[in-house]
Amino acid sequence: NVKYSFDANRTLVKLYQFFPHLEGEQGITITALAAFLALLQFPSTDFMALSCLIPERVQSLEPCATLVRCAELLEACQFSDFWPEFRKLGIPEYGAREGETVVSEDRKLLSNAVNGTSASNQIRSNMIKMLASTYRSAPLSVVLTALDLKDEASLLSFGSKVMVSAGEGSENEVAIVEKIEGGFVTFAASANNTKRAGSDFKEGVKYDAVAAMMRKTALRQ
Repeated sequence: NVKYSFDANRTLVKLYQFFPHLEGEQGITITALAAFLALLQFPSTDFMALSCLIPERVQSLEPCATLVRCAELLEACQFSDFWPEFRKLGIPEYGAREGETVVSEDRKLLSNAVNGTSASNQIRSNMIKMLASTYRSAPLSVVLTALDLKDEASLLSFGSKVMVSAGEGSENEVAIVEKIEGGFVTFAASANNTKRAGSDFKEGVKYDAVAAMMRKTALRQ
């Protein structure tokens, strides 16, 4: 229940930077734990800022290497590819060094956090907020895959717990998922995903329209 503090984690990583002889296997794992907490703040730039203080040698070792890959996938909004990488961190023995037979308590702490629901739901909540701020509606299959949820009922249950402002300047909140109908998810209306007064657009931003434009751009490249 301790509140997250980027400054505290940054100071910890700096100590290992100034005193590399104290790093060792435990230091690498503790650095990974600090990076993991920063990753949970996505889309905040905490992870990027912290990674600037972590030596490339440490970033190339597990579990830091997988955390870096996870951060890159989140940054690229490749949410469906993120989850398989993230789940690797839930295996205590994953990335064990040659000759390492005993899993440290710090490594188990990371695995337990990944396997629990709190960390996953925090990332999932940030993901759905990003989707809702960009799209007024999106295909159900795309949203389920992005959030790593199995069905419509799971999305409705999760979406009912994620609240957003009912409107610009409003103090009231509404569930982020407005409805699921015809294979599409409609997110709660916001200033970001709907037309503004005087706008020439006839409706909110649609996922398919943006996806089509991105495909055309990719083909030109």
